[in-house]
Amino acid sequence: MKIAIVIESFDPHAGGLERSTAQIAQELAGRGHGVTLLAGGCRDTSCLPGVTIVAMAKRKRSSALRLFRFNRWAQKQIEDGGFDVSLSMTTAVPAAVLQPRGGTVRETLDRNIAMRPTALARVVKRVGVMLNPKQQLLLYFERRAFADARLVKVAAVSGYVIEQLQKHYDLPSEKVELIPNAAVMPKVDDAQRAQWRKRIRSSFDIPDDVTTFLFAAINPRLKGFEPLMQALALLKERGVPGVVLLAGDFWHQHNQYAAKLGVRDRVRFIRHTKRIEALYAAADVTVHPTFYDPASKVVIESLMMGVPAISTKYNGASDLIAPPGINPGDNAAAARGRVIQDPADAKALADAMQDLTDTAERKKCCEAASGLDGVLSMRAHVDRLEGLLRESSRQNHPKSSQ
Repeated sequence: MKIAIVIESFDPHAGGLERSTAQIAQELAGRGHGVTLLAGGCRDTSCLPGVTIVAMAKRKRSSALRLFRFNRWAQKQIEDGGFDVSLSMTTAVPAAVLQPRGGTVRETLDRNIAMRPTALARVVKRVGVMLNPKQQLLLYFERRAFADARLVKVAAVSGYVIEQLQKHYDLPSEKVELIPNAAVMPKVDDAQRAQWRKRIRSSFDIPDDVTTFLFAAINPRLKGFEPLMQALALLKERGVPGVVLLAGDFWHQHNQYAAKLGVRDRVRFIRHTKRIEALYAAADVTVHPTFYDPASKVVIESLMMGVPAISTKYNGASDLIAPPGINPGDNAAAARGRVIQDPADAKALADAMQDLTDTAERKKCCEAASGLDGVLSMRAHVDRLEGLLRESSRQNHPKSSQ
């Protein structure tokens, strides 16, 4: 098949959305498909071997005018490119298959408003969204994309995204297919894990018997940095030992906040890393108390590495922590970690973290995560996505042969 993949901006070394798109594009290309990535902004169009990248511009820019131009440009590229099928990773551009890896714009905005600490702050944010031309244009394009006659299927990366589609757009169930999010993680043997664990803990002066939590985030505020620090302060008050490794976009203000709460001695700032697998090996638990995540790759990667995770009901990947049939609010039953109901509830988070300082409890969670590395692999994800693309191609081009 000749496949067009659409994304607003592209950098394969960036966060989950762009990294996942790169992995999907390369997996499809490796199966013999002709893959063209249509990006609104991409500095290096040769950064993805085996995949043709066509960029509207080199720079990433955020404005309503730029978004409008991207919408029109991408649709023209699809129409003129002779593609068998189109796959859009954004609801800003209609396609035969939509895979809104960031979830819906409507839910993203709602959760962004909900994370504000006071009623007044929430009102101000809501008014700001209503007056923001780009946000309103995104919502307009999203409504159009889901109603577009060319749409064959929406590939939802989690049950949470399906809920969003039903709640905000009343999308018919036959238009939606669940293809759970996935990740690419290296095969690591016990000796390598032990080496990484020893080296990282030693470099950060963390004794081997102290429970170590990993918090990885490009957007720390959205992913729950403040409630995490508050929970860490509660653990300190209770006399429960624990250290948090912070990997991602962390700056002076995060250092100040930890110091203000009296937990600076319990955090280790790592910032960015290209060896996240080594951090999972060094940690005992991954903690991701996010206010919004359609299906967090951090949680998926952690479970693939056999490391228990703590997250919230606003993370689609929490279905993996507390599988279907287990009440996500029942912490004692959450087989692969803990799921809390309110991201702002520092006490509930502290309780979950304290639960997993128990070695026996962590062992049960690790055993429950055994074997997920194959189920959650990007190869398995693309197996299903490829089938959906073939089906959509046949519907849009019934006389063509693939």
